[in-house]
Amino acid sequence: MAAVPPRSRRTFVELLIGCMLNPEGWVTRAIGAIRREAHWTTYYKLIERANVSVADLSIQLLQLTQRVFPNELVNLIIDDTLVPRCAKKGPGISVKHDHSHKANRPTFLNSQGWVTLALVVRVRLGSALTIPIRSWLVEESGQRGKLWVARQLIEVGQRECQGSASADRCLVHAQEFDSTLARTEGTHHRSGATGYGTLPASGTRTETPGGRKRKYGQRLDAAMLDTLPAQEMNLMLYGKLQLVRLRSAITVARFLKGVPVRAVWCEMRQDDNTWSRPRLILATETELSAQAVVEIYAERWGIEPLFHNLKRWWGVTNLWQQSKGALELWMQIRSTAYALTQLLALKLWESFPLMEIAPWRKGAMITAGLFGQWMRIQFIGLPVRHAYNPKSGNFVMPFPTQDQRLQC
Repeated sequence: MAAVPPRSRRTFVELLIGCMLNPEGWVTRAIGAIRREAHWTTYYKLIERANVSVADLSIQLLQLTQRVFPNELVNLIIDDTLVPRCAKKGPGISVKHDHSHKANRPTFLNSQGWVTLALVVRVRLGSALTIPIRSWLVEESGQRGKLWVARQLIEVGQRECQGSASADRCLVHAQEFDSTLARTEGTHHRSGATGYGTLPASGTRTETPGGRKRKYGQRLDAAMLDTLPAQEMNLMLYGKLQLVRLRSAITVARFLKGVPVRAVWCEMRQDDNTWSRPRLILATETELSAQAVVEIYAERWGIEPLFHNLKRWWGVTNLWQQSKGALELWMQIRSTAYALTQLLALKLWESFPLMEIAPWRKGAMITAGLFGQWMRIQFIGLPVRHAYNPKSGNFVMPFPTQDQRLQC
């Protein structure tokens, strides 16, 4: 709550809990999920005037996630997505290229572009969960495109991770971003298998015929790729066990201006017993093994179902604020509600009353959907506004059967 002015904290708590109770994008649905005790203009002014800093809210969410699930090494993900729109005018609306290549969808869409910074959290049974930290609306014109936005988000994420004594790694799809973004420490994916020079071997000529210092060695192409030793192994990737064939080498990447990288070519066994096309994954952490690079990069895929959940189940497609500041603030509140629901389900699973909510799922893992169903039973129609104490900063559930562990 430190990111919210004291005068607005009660209203902010109401909207946040309203978003957790009603996962739809409409502001009126969030207000209708609680007992509205303030005039509707109170909620309107909080969102439309955008007096709450989106950057501060995202930093507080990142710090909260790290406190709940501390990690010595933090994996950050940066990616972008498009939200199709019918309107021709509005914040960030323009015709953009859709690089997802989905079926029955045109190559160019009238849409809004969002660049999202997410955090990977290790949960029970070794699985990973992707938490949205901040989504930044890309402007339809000007110099601040998605590359500039992505760099700003990465810098903020790395600065906060360094401040919490945690190392950070950034997972980037380098085919969609330029080389200046891909120079950040971490693991990157790039399609194709050519265009990267090997390190000059010892004893070779270190100067070109013109007297310049040789920066790159022999060029790696498809023919040289077949000469690299291959290893086959079964890895748990993208939610299932897959047979993969890996080739690896320490190289220097031309598009990174000669930075040494661990290059891993990954092929997956397909259903017709053939190998897929080699996919190149680059890691600036050259001490990592080929297996570790592939397993780490596989965590980047978690942002794709995150985009799906935010757009389809959490109402991002229903955000119709008319100013960029109000739109980003409401997007941040909705993303925070999504993240808190996920974190609460992971943290309080032992005391969750499963037999009261879904007795037919005895022994099942407590998911965010089950926790959201419990919250709707407990909170809908309650006077949430008076449950927050502005002096102590504590939130107490406004009914006798409260659980003290849910105070925050």
